[in-house]
This record gives sequence, C-alpha cells and structure tokens, in this order.
Amino acid sequence: MYKEFSPKSESKATNIVETRSEKATVSVEPAPAPKSQPLKEPATKQKQETPSPLTEVKSQNSKVIAYYFHGSFRCSTCRTIEQYSHDAIQTYFAKELGNGTLEFRPVNIEEPENKHFIQDYQLVTRSLVLSLVSDDKEMKWKNLADVWKLVRDKDKFFQYVKDEVEKFLKET
Repeated sequence: MYKEFSPKSESKATNIVETRSEKATVSVEPAPAPKSQPLKEPATKQKQETPSPLTEVKSQNSKVIAYYFHGSFRCSTCRTIEQYSHDAIQTYFAKELGNGTLEFRPVNIEEPENKHFIQDYQLVTRSLVLSLVSDDKEMKWKNLADVWKLVRDKDKFFQYVKDEVEKFLKET
C-alpha cells in the first residue's frame, strides 16, 4: 500500500511514484533519494531545476479529485451528502468532469485497500475531501467539513461545494 500524503513530512506533497518504489525496494543500506523525476515525465522536465509549487500545479497533468469517503453501512444523512456532492459537482462542473480536470470518486474506507485514506486525510467521519494533484503529486487537500452543517439546506450545500471546487480548479 502507498501513501499520497504524509503529515510528518515538511511538505504536504509526497510523490506517489517515489513512495511506491521505496516500499518495493528491499536493501541493507538506505537507498539514496531519487534525483530525477519519474520516468513517465517528458525528458525536458527531467532536466529542469526543481520548479516552484505554483509552477508544478500549473502543469498539464493537474486535476482535482473530489473524494467522498464512506463506510459499508450508511445512514440517510451520509447518503444525502454523497448525493448532493455528486449532483453539485455534476451540475456546475460537467465540462471539467468531461475533460478530466475534475473527478468524483466515492471510496469505501472500510475496504482494506482504502484504509490508508483515514490517516492520509485525518478522517474522523464520512467526508468530502478535495485533492489537488499535479504530475502524480498531491499538492494540497481540504476536507469540506461544512457539508455536515449544510446537509439540511440543499442550495447552501451546492453553493459551498461549488465555491470550494472552483478555488481548487483555479490552481490546475
């Protein structure tokens, strides 16, 4: 299993490809830190100096992922939050969903392969989390905790999700 986010690191961004390869490597001596970008990036990017975070976010491979984290058993409020989240994103961001700059992903965190999200995003309950990813690196994320406060007011819920997603999309 791998982590996209490590709260112990200085930066909130962890390279997923590097993390996967670190876990797969078994060595007696510590492996030196990789000095080049992942192989799937164009050669021109591999030769660049370390770009600023703003430059990285503006790359062509940037996208926003809206995760709805749920468990196996869901109450009606949890189902409503998922439905409103999906509908708000579909209503306001159909173009971005279509071109891949935005994704909506419901995730059952009780499945073994998804348990890492609990620590990655410091989840304490069912949550809608926005994640800005650029070149397989998570640049930032935000738990939209106010969905619980706004679930009884569909219009305010939709507006809240719209405003937060727009902020993230401006950085892609």
